[in-house]
Amino acid sequence: MKRKDFLSVSIVLLLSFLFFILRVYDLKSLPIFVDEAIYTHWAQLGLYDASLRLVSLIDGKQPLFNWLTTALMNLIPNPLIAGRLISIGAGFFTMIGLFSLCISLFKNRWVGIISVSLYVFYPFALVLNRMAIYESLIGMFTIWSLYAVIMLVRYISLGTSLVLGLVLGGSILTKSSGFTNIYLLPSALILFKFNRKNIKKLFILLFYICVALLIAFLCYSILLLSDKFSAIADKNAIFIYHFRELIPYRAFDKWLENIFQLLNWTVIYLTYPVVFVIIFSFFKKSYVKEKFLLFLWFIIPLIGIALFGRSLVPRYLFSMTLLLVPVIAIGLWELYFALKNKIAYSLVVALIVGFLSFSNYKILTDMPHAPIPKEDLNQYVNSYSSGEGLKEIVAYLQELTRKEKILIASEGTYGSLPGTVIEIYFMHNTQVERYKFDTLPKKLPKELYKKAKSMPVYIIFNETQSVKNWPLEFVMRFKRGSGGLFLSLYKIK
Repeated sequence: MKRKDFLSVSIVLLLSFLFFILRVYDLKSLPIFVDEAIYTHWAQLGLYDASLRLVSLIDGKQPLFNWLTTALMNLIPNPLIAGRLISIGAGFFTMIGLFSLCISLFKNRWVGIISVSLYVFYPFALVLNRMAIYESLIGMFTIWSLYAVIMLVRYISLGTSLVLGLVLGGSILTKSSGFTNIYLLPSALILFKFNRKNIKKLFILLFYICVALLIAFLCYSILLLSDKFSAIADKNAIFIYHFRELIPYRAFDKWLENIFQLLNWTVIYLTYPVVFVIIFSFFKKSYVKEKFLLFLWFIIPLIGIALFGRSLVPRYLFSMTLLLVPVIAIGLWELYFALKNKIAYSLVVALIVGFLSFSNYKILTDMPHAPIPKEDLNQYVNSYSSGEGLKEIVAYLQELTRKEKILIASEGTYGSLPGTVIEIYFMHNTQVERYKFDTLPKKLPKELYKKAKSMPVYIIFNETQSVKNWPLEFVMRFKRGSGGLFLSLYKIK
């Protein structure tokens, strides 16, 4: 092996090691997020009952992430950790995809290594790769979809079209936003050499793209096995405007405001020094088509979300921001040769490393105060959707069930955080009875009061912060992040 090859392989192996260290570090301490609980429970249902493998369609969600989690649950006893490991695995294959994408676009292994380095320390990826939600998996399929269609345009082979079809099928079986990868396929024709000699090749290429689409929709047709298939469209309508709704709901009035909001979240996650490199890269007149293609895969979905999205959250941006990583990588490579003063270049790199390292440190050690969008902080650690303390409550209740039979009541019905977590960890525990109430009544429900006479009854309060006129005995409570909200456990006297 040549010295350069040995060096590059060694760097990639080191970066892979760092990737897993950062993602696995203190993974169990991260409080469960409400969406994690729901997806984990769906996967668990599929594990014990094959007829429920499509249960996520009841809520209009595609099942691929749940299927993968179900498969891993056979090896990992903790259901939540199994789901989070799927996201970590998807993140690792995203990293490989970014390296391959850079090699394909820029023919430079060092640009690929820079992109891998950036992804390992990318705060957005660090947050989502550690959570059992769909974003890591859809991000992986986005990168590989672009790579596969680029390879198809350049080499025009049936084998590549088959691979592209499977990747696209994985995209749309993961999340409805996976259809964006299909809509963006024509943009790859930017790399095709249009001339009279290549007219025949163009028709063959278009035929192979149709083959890929056919395979993708054949994969998607698996969902027709469920009578709940129509729920996907119903769910999408909750989050996305239809064309006919844009004017009545005045979506255009908020369009620019939403675009700036989405760009602001992107800048916060990328950090300001990295944004400078992106701007510099687009001013360089090299690899113009390649950079433009990457930019299209970023900006078109962003503009679409800004217009059609009824409600916006930062994690919707994740898969599209991944397309900026190769732009940053080639920008850093070009900046090295553009700056004659290597001290200035070292300063730029130091700023990038410093900002990213600080964000990563706070995410891993002090998540409630991490420098990420406040909307994500509220969802993941500081509000009702955060399960801070549920791990301890579950452990406490599991210990009690070794000695006696108990009833666990929880605030909230379908999709509620405490109730879903209790279902996950006590699904087959014969020592536990479960009870849920949607809205908190003024008085203790009679059935709970009667049960309390024959067995210990515990209540987990999620949104309710104080309870009056109930005969309750305080057991424990946990503060959610940096806010003033608590999750509490009480016992009926």
